[in-house]
Amino acid sequence: MGLIDWDETMSVGVEEIDIQHRQLILLVNESYEALQRHDEDKIPALLEKMKEYAAVHFETEESYMKRNNYPGLEAHKLKHVRFKKDVEEFQQKKYEKTNLSKLFVYLSRWLTRHIMDEDKRYTVYMRSKA
Repeated sequence: MGLIDWDETMSVGVEEIDIQHRQLILLVNESYEALQRHDEDKIPALLEKMKEYAAVHFETEESYMKRNNYPGLEAHKLKHVRFKKDVEEFQQKKYEKTNLSKLFVYLSRWLTRHIMDEDKRYTVYMRSKA
C-alpha cells in the first residue's frame, strides 16, 4: 500500500482522466518509496515519468475542455505549461540541487492543488452544462 490511495473524492467524473490521475498517484507513491529508501538514483527515471505523464495527460485534459467549451481552458493550460517547465528545470539541475525530497513535495502538492482544486473546477462546469 502506498502513501496515497485513490478514492472517489478525487474523481473528476471522466473515466479516462481519472485513470490518468491514478497514474499520478502511483508516481507520487513511487517517489515517496524512493525517498524512504534514499534512492537518489531513481531521480532520472522519475523525471522521465513526470514528462511522459504530462505529455499524455495534459493533451487529454485540454482536448476534453476544448470539446466542452470550458471557459477556463487558457488559464488551465498555463498551469500545465508551468508543470512542464518545472520538470525541465528539475532535469537541468538534477546533478546540482534536485533531490527526492523536492520531487516528492512537488508531486504531492501538484496532486492536491491541481486535481483537487483546479480539475474540480472544470468538472463543476461540465456538470452544470449537462
